[in-house]
Amino acid sequence: MSFNLPETSKGLASYRYNRWGGNPQGTPYSPAHCAHSVADGGRSPLSHQCKRLKGHGKNGLFCKFHERFHPS
Repeated sequence: MSFNLPETSKGLASYRYNRWGGNPQGTPYSPAHCAHSVADGGRSPLSHQCKRLKGHGKNGLFCKFHERFHPS
């Protein structure tokens, strides 16, 4: 699985989740939460930021569950 997330807090500051025609600005990265992009489910190609608290994985940007996708 490949993820196109920046690897630093500084890079994530300009990253947007859930960007689409009806919401071209998307949703900004929340520095308090895991940086992993989670699918909205169903047939939707949209995704949102994980709501769990960060502190694990590469640069401590991910939750305990998603750290396996982004090893240090």
